[in-house]
Amino acid sequence: MALQGTYDYKGLTVASAYLQVTSFHYDLNQAKESVLKTQPVLDEDGTILEHATFEDQWIKSKDATCFVRVFKDQESREENPHAFIEAFDFSFEVSLAATAKNHLKQAYAALKKIDAYKDYTDA
Repeated sequence: MALQGTYDYKGLTVASAYLQVTSFHYDLNQAKESVLKTQPVLDEDGTILEHATFEDQWIKSKDATCFVRVFKDQESREENPHAFIEAFDFSFEVSLAATAKNHLKQAYAALKKIDAYKDYTDA
């Protein structure tokens, strides 16, 4: 599984670049966030009659970080998986729903949502 397309490498155009997700890491985090429960009550001159109330909620985040290796082309990758010309990472929110695609498929779909890779094709 990989993506293929035109890649700009330090000002040079690589016509059939081969992008492969080589590592995937996700963290299931929860952060406490104060959320407005009731609006403040003010009188006509703006004096606070009742203060706003807040409640704490736990917000879940499912952040994934993917590491991608860029090869000159698919043949280069097959000949030597360590001969990549560049590597980069990107992040996205992974879905853990029972109906969600597997994480690797989600990673490639998220990569294609990045403007630079939106025209890449599955390889």
